[in-house]
Amino acid sequence: MSKRKQERIDSPEEHAARRRLLRAALELFMKKGYAATSVREIVDAAGLTKPVLYYYFGSKEGIYFELMREPFERLGDILDQATRQEGGFCEKIIRIFDLIFALFTERIGEARLMYSIYYGPPQGAPFIDFEAYHRKIREVILHLIKEGVARGEVNAANDRECLDWMWVLIGALNVILEEQLCQAPPTMNGEGLSRIVSLVIRGMGGMNHEKRDCPDDHA
Repeated sequence: MSKRKQERIDSPEEHAARRRLLRAALELFMKKGYAATSVREIVDAAGLTKPVLYYYFGSKEGIYFELMREPFERLGDILDQATRQEGGFCEKIIRIFDLIFALFTERIGEARLMYSIYYGPPQGAPFIDFEAYHRKIREVILHLIKEGVARGEVNAANDRECLDWMWVLIGALNVILEEQLCQAPPTMNGEGLSRIVSLVIRGMGGMNHEKRDCPDDHA
């Protein structure tokens, strides 16, 4: 990025213009779909002009990539830091899930768009390897489970059982994340997620209570 462009982006007026374009694009992509949304509609909704959009994002494709970039970069940072954190198995899992839940609910619009593109019919949107992030989550959780087994915090007789526990944990996370997308007000929040995960992890530890680090206030 050029110094001039960085300076313009850092100014309050230019930052506000970028945010207006991103908000307008997100709302239109969710309402109409990527393919059915035009650059003209985005700039009209933002109260700006085509040259402003082209300056910052280059194209409709560019603004779509920018919408996805920031939340997925943050998710990548959460996962990269996960295996370097201090603490026991339960503490690490709850911390990761808390951060993922907070990011998901903070960027719920981008989450809705991603789900509609990933699970829905093709919209002509540029390819993003969403599956790579799903794989990374699975890899991190599986790594922490095997680490927990080695430390005596998780009961798993073999790699197959470790993999099964991974799916149990990710299933709990996904169900509560996806409930946030429903039209009805969600019945679960981050605190509820922590309670459920703590309950699952107690089962994973069997009767080995002295090695279990789940805090009682999550019960």
